[in-house]
Amino acid sequence: MNAGGAELRLRAYLAAQLRALASVLAVIVAVTAPTAFYVLGVRALSVQALAASRQVADVIRSDVERRPALWKYDALKLLEHLRNYELQESVARVEVVDDLGVPVDPDAPAALEALQPQGPVWQTSDVIVNNRVVARVWVAMTTADLRRQTGLLAAVFGVIALGLAALVYWLPLRAVGRAEAEIIGLLGRLQASKTELAALNTGLERLVEARSAQLSQALGDLQAKEQNLREISSRAVELQEQERRAIARDLHDAAGQTLTAIRINLQLVGELLAQRKPEQIDRVAQLAARTTALVDETVEEIRRAVSTLGPAVLEDVGLARALDRMCDDLEHRGRVVVERRIELEQSLSSAIETTCYRVVQEAFTNVMRHADAQVVTLDVIDGGDALTIEVVDDGTGFEQANVDPRRRGLIGMRERVEILGGQVEVASAPGSGTRVRARMPRTPNDVREPTATR
Repeated sequence: MNAGGAELRLRAYLAAQLRALASVLAVIVAVTAPTAFYVLGVRALSVQALAASRQVADVIRSDVERRPALWKYDALKLLEHLRNYELQESVARVEVVDDLGVPVDPDAPAALEALQPQGPVWQTSDVIVNNRVVARVWVAMTTADLRRQTGLLAAVFGVIALGLAALVYWLPLRAVGRAEAEIIGLLGRLQASKTELAALNTGLERLVEARSAQLSQALGDLQAKEQNLREISSRAVELQEQERRAIARDLHDAAGQTLTAIRINLQLVGELLAQRKPEQIDRVAQLAARTTALVDETVEEIRRAVSTLGPAVLEDVGLARALDRMCDDLEHRGRVVVERRIELEQSLSSAIETTCYRVVQEAFTNVMRHADAQVVTLDVIDGGDALTIEVVDDGTGFEQANVDPRRRGLIGMRERVEILGGQVEVASAPGSGTRVRARMPRTPNDVREPTATR
């Protein structure tokens, strides 16, 4: 979103953070319970297999004690016992090997090979007679039913995980979206206030011109007063921009810290929900209430500061880098080629830097909205005593006689430059593109009367 030159990216920032959080929450909820169910199920099958192997071992022990020499040759009776255990639920196979490790059932190897795809759980028990191991019983429990149940459980928790992730992602975004809408409204009202101020400035200029005509006999005194007025105006602009930047920094810090706290609270909510403990419900409710309060604080902080926001990028990276970024942004959003020449060898005052930034910003905005250009050229040259700004495009151009020269963008550009003793010239014709040229003195002592046609 963009309004009045100030871009708001609260929703995009929060969405980027919440996507990762929602993904992690979905994975935890979808995987944890089915995995735990499967692990516990395997343990239960292992216990069942051990109990079954001990029961079979007890039966065989009785046969060995009664018929110590012939027990393993009574295959029919032994296999009948084995089949009875294989008919039990989840019992996939029962095998017996003698003390030499030879299977009693000659078909055992083939049966075991066919059993492998079922993923059995094996347990064994020794048949001990007279303190000697005479045989060993192996019992296999199939995991087919357990895997099927785990799959169904995973599907159910997958749906639940998607629902929770959607709520965690959507609810905060909705709140921030509403806050952004309110901010855009405030910025719109701020722009209307600027228009009214421009109208007042126009009336003031007319009054000054009338007064100058009456005092033409005292031209020398008038020039001295005008010089003093421009010095005061330059200082006023500089102080105003310093105040706006300070407020912008405070807003950035406060909103950033609050959004970080919101993110931490949402992470805690996700962790508490993943624990699935009833006693954590009150804790989750408290975190949700605290998060809502933090959002409200962020909205209030932004409301207090939006009316005086300024281009903090100048303080962060300087005028040259800020203009370079603006050119990159125009190339990206406007799909045009921006040829630039930025020559700033000496430092400029805050008022000059801010005015230069705003002039280029307004010119680029007009290119985006009206020019339909392919190539844009930006020249910012520090000539020592004055700063020259020129923006040229190869767009459709326009008939200057048919354009209201007092439109908001043009009058704002002219007033910013002329209050510092500079001038703005606009040249255009249908099919010939547009050229905007502004020239400002580096210091109030270099002021010359503006000559651009209004």
